Amino acid sequence: MGTVLIVDGSDVCRAPIIEFALQKQFAGDGSMAEVDVVSRGLEAAGQALICDLAAGRLGTSLRAATFSVSHRSRRVTAEDVERADLVLTAERAHRSAVVRLAPIARGRTFTLKEALVLTSVLTDEVRSGRSPRPLTLLETVALLDEVRGSIPLIEPPMATSVFHRDRALPASDPLALTDGHDDAALHRHATDEAYQVALTLGSRIVDLTEDRVARIGSTPNDWWWRQHA
Repeated sequence: MGTVLIVDGSDVCRAPIIEFALQKQFAGDGSMAEVDVVSRGLEAAGQALICDLAAGRLGTSLRAATFSVSHRSRRVTAEDVERADLVLTAERAHRSAVVRLAPIARGRTFTLKEALVLTSVLTDEVRSGRSPRPLTLLETVALLDEVRGSIPLIEPPMATSVFHRDRALPASDPLALTDGHDDAALHRHATDEAYQVALTLGSRIVDLTEDRVARIGSTPNDWWWRQHA
């Protein structure tokens, strides 16, 4: 059992995409199948539908259609954060806001991309025998927090006049999922990236908890991440 909480700004695009992708990867007969995945927004008005582009990105399956028509945005609360075993945010600003809301959750709160990087580190640790294999979500999160300091802090690029003359290209934070609602091309990229990164993270967590780390790195999702990281 356990709960994964996804947090973005409005809970109509990135967060529900990540929620759906993780639910899809956790489904089955393993221990992660009993984990609840829910999404919330820091500024969600409440009861808003998933955006059309995000709904389209989920596909046309019955599972995707059911999820899309039933999803309603909800504002995140301190209780949501405190109850969650793992909190994944779209951006670093969201991560900071979540920790301010519930400081007790600091050790279990990561951006989605940060969690993916740390899961890769943890996989190597488990393969080498330096870390025990986690059997549950709680154990996985605790180990992710332990290896957090083993990678250098990746800072977003600074937008200076010398190095960023093309103002049409926004400075990109390597640990964040861009919110592209104001630009059609960026929005399509954001939905694709949220979906694919979440699929990869979900697959790696399942592999870790079900003792299938030997095959990590050979899946189509891992190939996508290597090409787009």
